[in-house]
Amino acid sequence: MASPNLEDRASNRLLIHLPQEDQERLRRFLEPVVLEYKRPLYDADQRIEFVHFIESGVGSLVCTMANGQAAEVGTVGNEGFAGLPVLLGDDRAPSSMYVQVPGRGLRMTARIFREQLEQSQAMRAVMLHYTHVFFNQVAQTAACAHFHALEQRCCR
Repeated sequence: MASPNLEDRASNRLLIHLPQEDQERLRRFLEPVVLEYKRPLYDADQRIEFVHFIESGVGSLVCTMANGQAAEVGTVGNEGFAGLPVLLGDDRAPSSMYVQVPGRGLRMTARIFREQLEQSQAMRAVMLHYTHVFFNQVAQTAACAHFHALEQRCCR
């Protein structure tokens, strides 16, 4: 009997797009988590311990200014993961990521994630393509904040 792939138990579209071999290898490292409202996925300037693959709900990337004001600059849902700095070789970020809409997800330690990236060129490629998409979302958010009225920005 064939082993079930991550698609049978995960609804994170990024994980589903990984080759079957990568899905099977990752399965043992992924831990289910409940993503409660305002739960930090990582904090600014703190070591990122886990990467989170969101299955339902939304993570919010937030930049906080020196005066305490904060702005959401990006969101992550079931199309991606929280922990891009780890993918890019960093273990911390100047921004924070927290749960904006409750849901569920899968997590693995940042250390294991880095190890798994080293083992699979295909996994690295999928994750880097997602990074490009996320970068474009953040750029679109910045452009909309600059050029559009509040009502138009709410449509994004």
